[in-house]
Amino acid sequence: MAWTPKVPPVVAGVGATHGHRGNDVSSSDGVPASQRVRVVTDSLAWLPKEAVDAHGIRVVPLHVNFGDEQFTETVDLTNAEFYRRLRAGGKPTTSQPSPGEFLETFAELARDADAVLSIHASAKLSGTHQSAMIAAATARAQFPGVRFEVVDTGLVAPAQGMVVVNAARALAAGTPIDDVLGLVARLAPRMHALIVPDTIEYLVRGGRVSRFQGFVGGLLNVRPILNLADGLVSPRDRVRTRARSIERMVELAAEDAPSRRLGHVGLMHAEAPEARDELRRQFAGRFEVDEWLEVEIGPVLGAHAGPGAIGVTYHEAD
Repeated sequence: MAWTPKVPPVVAGVGATHGHRGNDVSSSDGVPASQRVRVVTDSLAWLPKEAVDAHGIRVVPLHVNFGDEQFTETVDLTNAEFYRRLRAGGKPTTSQPSPGEFLETFAELARDADAVLSIHASAKLSGTHQSAMIAAATARAQFPGVRFEVVDTGLVAPAQGMVVVNAARALAAGTPIDDVLGLVARLAPRMHALIVPDTIEYLVRGGRVSRFQGFVGGLLNVRPILNLADGLVSPRDRVRTRARSIERMVELAAEDAPSRRLGHVGLMHAEAPEARDELRRQFAGRFEVDEWLEVEIGPVLGAHAGPGAIGVTYHEAD
């Protein structure tokens, strides 16, 4: 994974006193407050390690099962091993973190924070947000002096990740948590995400093709361009070649961002680095981009997108 930040990152905890971890938050009149806020997300955000470390973000990972074997995304299953198993005919299932896993994280952070802001993938695509909600309810009872906020971004992938990073940056800059919640609510709907499977085989295998069947016409050599909107993945266009899929994603981004100025571009691929490079070249030639991320599609979403998938996230700059 690679990350080219818009501005030099602010390390979470800078300015904190007495060894406190997390981001210090200032009051709205600029006077430093004692409030310390920690940010949590899930592994569907695909945040590069540099971003996670720079902002002190805690990532609670999802799980992947191959038969009786359970793995944890980003922990004990590499992307390479996952796609090797997938190509060999493995049929993975995926699951969200349990409420207990979130509660363990919340409890650890609550020992040295006044608030925990937990920002997650679309509740329409994953039960991760619900697990965090259940854990937060328990944590509020166990830690009555700590505020717990759980947010459904309606997003996944770098679109979700960039909302998390922007929230962490705002907190580190001294923005009150209520204002940060407003920032997240305004930024998340502006995010776009497009993904193109190299084949619909894995959508079929995962039982996810029924919603797209009429759109793709049942032809396995059609590449649907899938769009994330209102928290769900739906078809936006279809093409037949890899080259055309890249061109079309750039065209769709130009429709979504007529100013040709993008706050971020998140390039994603599943064992398709050459396609990623071409996608970057075309976006760089067409748009002014504030911030770049390059990530591999992880196992949980890769189980449906399959090897060879490529995609992009972006939002129009202010």
